[in-house]
Order: sequence, then C-alpha cells, then structure tokens
Amino acid sequence: MRKIPADRWLEIDIDAIIHNLEQIKSRLPEQARLIAVVKADAYGHGAVATARILYQNGVDFFGVSFLDEALALRRARIRASIMLFTPLVHEYQVTKALENHITVTVTSLYDCRLVDLISRRMNVKTNVHLKVDTGLGRFGLNIDEAIEVCRILQSNSCIYIEGIYTHMAEAASKTYTQKQFARFLHIINELEGAGFRIPMCHCANSAIFLKYPEMHLNAVRIGTLISGELPAGKFVNKLDLIDPYKYKSRIISLRTLGKGSFLGYNRTARLHKQAQVAVIPVGYNHGLALQVANRPASWLDFLKVLIKSILAYLNLSRFILKVKINGCEYPIRGKVFMQMALVEIPLQVQMKIGDEVEVPVRKTLAIRNIDRIYTKNRKAPKIDNRKRNIYAYRRIVK
Repeated sequence: MRKIPADRWLEIDIDAIIHNLEQIKSRLPEQARLIAVVKADAYGHGAVATARILYQNGVDFFGVSFLDEALALRRARIRASIMLFTPLVHEYQVTKALENHITVTVTSLYDCRLVDLISRRMNVKTNVHLKVDTGLGRFGLNIDEAIEVCRILQSNSCIYIEGIYTHMAEAASKTYTQKQFARFLHIINELEGAGFRIPMCHCANSAIFLKYPEMHLNAVRIGTLISGELPAGKFVNKLDLIDPYKYKSRIISLRTLGKGSFLGYNRTARLHKQAQVAVIPVGYNHGLALQVANRPASWLDFLKVLIKSILAYLNLSRFILKVKINGCEYPIRGKVFMQMALVEIPLQVQMKIGDEVEVPVRKTLAIRNIDRIYTKNRKAPKIDNRKRNIYAYRRIVK
C-alpha cells in the first residue's frame, strides 16, 4: 500500500498536463510562441512541478504575476524565459528581477525610469515587455506614454524591448474585443511609425485563443487551458481537455446514526433515514464550500446566483456539495465546519475508516502548503512529506 499524507493531499496527473499542452499546440500557428502562464501556483497544480513538466515538453517561456513567483521558479533551476505581468515599484524588486534574468513588464513612465536606472547601474542585459491598456482599465501605457517609454529605453544599451502586449476584458463580447484588438494594432503601428518595431506582440489569453484565431499574432498567453479547464463563456471549437487535479482526503470517523438525527452546527441538516455518517478532515479553512464572491455583473447573473441558492436550500441533488468515494458520489450534510465536514452514506454501502475521498475543493482556493503527488500512467510513488514529494516528482518525470 502506498504511503500518502495523513489527512489531505492533491493528486496531479502529469499525463493530463502533457495532453492539454498537445491540444493547445495543435491550434497554435507555427509562428506563434507559447507563453505558459503558471501564476497562482500554476492554478493550484504547483508552479515548479508544472513548469518542469511543460519545459521538458518543449515550453521555453513562462508567465507569472508577481516577483516571488518568478524567483521560486529560478530557485528551482527553471532556465526558461520567465516574464512578470505586474509592474515592479521598488528598487530592490527590480534589482532582484534583473539579477535573476526575469523579463519585466513596463506599464508606466515610473516603471520605465526605474528599470532604466537599475539596469544602467547594474549593467545587466534586461528583456522588457510593454503593457498597453486598450480597455481593461487595470494598468498599462497609452500611445503617448508608449512612445516616450520606447525613447527612454532605446537609449539604454542594456535593455531589449522584446515585446508589447495588452489584456482583453471580455471574450464574450465580439464587438468590444475587436475594438480592443484594433486599438492594440493601432498602437503597434504608431510605434512603428515612430521608428520602434517591437518583435513580439501578444493579446490572446485562453479565451481569446479559442474564439479569435486572427488575434494569435506571434505569441499567446495560456494558463486556464493547460490546467484542464475552459474559460468562462461559450466556445464552438472546444479542446479535448483533461483536468489534472484531484483533492483527496480520507474518512477519519464512521458511525451509524438513526433517522431524525441532527447534523452539524445549528442543526441545519437532519437524516431522513438511518445512515452512515462519515467525517472528513476538510473544511472551509481548506477551501471547501468557498466561492469567489465578485459582485454579479448583471441582473441575470444575480438571478442565477439566487436560483442556485434556493435550489441548494431545497436539497436538490444537482445543487448540493458531494464527495466521491470508490467512484460513487455522496452528499455533504449540514454546515461545513472550519476543518471538517460530514458526509451521508447509505447504510448498505460498504465503507471503512481510512477510505480515500475525492473532495470538491476548487484548485485555486486550496491551501498552498498542501502535499502534492504527481502521478504518471496513473501510478504514484510512495510519499509522506513535501521533501519526498519533490524528489518523487523528479523520479517520475526525468
């Protein structure tokens, strides 16, 4: 029997990640470079391990949001190009990025002057991408600022302006997306007219990659698709994706309770018949039953949220949380505790303490310090802590 962490762990399917990568490559034009986005710990799959898997399968450019993410990849000896999507605002950050040969994003004149100053001081070759805002409203240069930035950076022999990019706001709106794309092309043309030709141009994330092939240009930024999920929205030409992620736990208690027994705080659930009640050591502290709580974008979105809540309150099977044990689904009953949850299992089902449970914890909400097991050909090594987990990954993949 293989050793596994005591209470909670993730199983990540290496073959699924490689499969998803091949699906993306099948749609990628020959001239387009793939920037694999491994931000947010590679969407919960583990940034270092995911980057190694992708690198060993031909990916040579990675994108992350923040400097600490990029430095973690460098400490793991990832030698590919690594690009930051967010601006650096302190001298020590820029210094650290340049020391580690991180490609930086310039989003304002402030960023520009800081990168210019530090690169001259350090005399370090630095790749830079310009971020222009075409309608997302987050950050980015306008056309006048972009021209000024190019003038400043072109005078610095240490700096190579490798790329320019923008971020689309809403793939579902063809009209707005096309407006953003037109603005982006206009900025590129204006820069070329001013004597600045930037070799790498990219605006396509996963959603744009699927819906607008004409916007691939010569680079695309893909993260969601690698993680085995389709972006929000409707897509005609879907990829055949496999989710590499499973959140696992185990039953730590199993009792038989009679009809009418209350379950959980505030007695929010009650058994309608005698059943087994299993305890799993996963609660909202670990990400179970948590949801992203952005404000509804429209009345329709609001109604969808409201209707789902009502249907869940009415205990309709499709709208309640379920775990999977031995290939079958069973409902979570009562309020989810901070670190535990209760599962109702029919009396006749054979179950025992220690059985593995697949738990519906969203990959981006799972706690970061959880153990991960990287499986290949549906086989996993013996693992009992984080240190061995990294070693086991190397044994499998190399």
